[in-house]
Amino acid sequence: MLGHLFNKISGAGLILVLIGALLLCFSLQDTVISFKAAKSFDDVLSGDVSAGDHVAGRVPYLLDSFATMQTWTEDRANNSRTPKKTSSRYYILPSGQGCLGLTVHSSNFSPAKNLVDQTYGYFSGGAAPTAELVLDTRVVEMDQELAEMFRQTLREDYGFPDTEIDAMDPPLMAEPRAFGTIRVFCGAGGVLFLLGAVLLVRCWRKASAKSPRVQARAASKTQEAPAAHPSYDPEIR
Repeated sequence: MLGHLFNKISGAGLILVLIGALLLCFSLQDTVISFKAAKSFDDVLSGDVSAGDHVAGRVPYLLDSFATMQTWTEDRANNSRTPKKTSSRYYILPSGQGCLGLTVHSSNFSPAKNLVDQTYGYFSGGAAPTAELVLDTRVVEMDQELAEMFRQTLREDYGFPDTEIDAMDPPLMAEPRAFGTIRVFCGAGGVLFLLGAVLLVRCWRKASAKSPRVQARAASKTQEAPAAHPSYDPEIR
């Protein structure tokens, strides 16, 4: 029974459906977010932010990092290490609702550090920050482990009372995303899924048509069909 079922399934079609479904699972939610009208980080500063938002533009202010995820590339020739592109630092971003997290990848470590220094200088009476940290992000609920470190930093380093910290639950995180690439993955996933589905349907119909039971049923109907008799119109004289 199971073997007969597998005979009706296109292997290529099944693989295409699985690959397409995987790509869609990875990219569909972010693709939907990417088509939302992007809010600015000034909107975040005023408190207009929630999970599922698309936020893009220049970050105006930035506070200290509260966690780091570091991976390295080692050069044994000179015993040096450089951060991989997958390295990230998690910063505190001021918001009208309190604060939220901001993920910064290694390519933006330098402007993020400059922006933090300039933000504290501005709070101390200096000029407004001019560092260019420009990001295209999605807003999601913060990972549980990061959320604990986030709360602890707000409590111990910034003196936030527990009532204000609890009001931020769940803590939010703005994460940079390559939305253009994600849209390509989503489109490719949709095409592969549909193509695989077509191949599965065609293979199933073709295998079903060759089934002995179906052929026997068709032959039985042919034999049971009444013989056709010629009909004549009366001759008119």
